Amino acid sequence: MLTGPVPMSFLIRTFDCVESTSVRKSKRNMAFLFAFRSLIRTFASEMDKRTSEGYYKESKRIREEVLQQADSLIGNPLRFTITNGITMEVEITKSDLKTIVSKASRDNKFNAIKNALAKDIPGFLKKSEYIGWRTVKEGKHEESAYFAYFDRNLGVRTVLAMRKMKNHGPYKPYAIIDKFSFEATIGELKKGTPL
Repeated sequence: MLTGPVPMSFLIRTFDCVESTSVRKSKRNMAFLFAFRSLIRTFASEMDKRTSEGYYKESKRIREEVLQQADSLIGNPLRFTITNGITMEVEITKSDLKTIVSKASRDNKFNAIKNALAKDIPGFLKKSEYIGWRTVKEGKHEESAYFAYFDRNLGVRTVLAMRKMKNHGPYKPYAIIDKFSFEATIGELKKGTPL
């Protein structure tokens, strides 16, 4: 049985693993699903016991892990191509990860989830849904051509903003925001492939 708080990053990795596994109906698989369901109930119970201060501590702990991971990108950015609604040449640098984990909301639980998701931007992009794009607001983000948005729900809606750099530059992660911030600040999105 679990004791103490369950790290948010472990919960997300476990959910992703089961989510991506196709399960045949066999006694062994059904036993696994029953055990997994019990484990998730235990996680949920532990999460309900957490206080805002507990989530704050968890978000700071995960933030430090992301910053350590980001140090490995100095002089060696992570580059990959992904197609999920649109095809993107993505580049992730230390600065990108630092920006994401440094943007905090008033919701400490969301901050912990956001920071855990920042540890695996490629995984976020693979498992999310492309929801559209918008042009850059006048006078802001002069180096960006437009923003593309990817939605993922893990019990809380999270939206990853990817910015396309001008002059045929790569896509770069910019922020992971909650549904309230997304709905309040983004406005109308255009569907389909960006210009």
